[in-house]
Amino acid sequence: MNLFDATLPNFLGGLAVLAVGSLLTWMLARRAGGIRRYTLLNSATPDGSPVLHLTTRRAGTIIRRDVGRGLERFELTKAQLPDGTYAAEPMDRYT
Repeated sequence: MNLFDATLPNFLGGLAVLAVGSLLTWMLARRAGGIRRYTLLNSATPDGSPVLHLTTRRAGTIIRRDVGRGLERFELTKAQLPDGTYAAEPMDRYT
């Protein structure tokens, strides 16, 4: 029996395990998305800089933050701003 014929099944099995493992790692990393920085629109700190919120939550999530006028609700969006942060739109201010 040839050495190539004897090792081919082991090689293909290892290659399949490597491919499946790589795919699962890629899918989990993409799903997690990492930490995102959100700018809370129309909100500013006492020194005038925008209020930022760091989170791992997905777009569409509603958060509550105190931005100087009491607790307000903000919806996290997929819209990326020119400074690289994502927009969080106020929900209670315009109703």
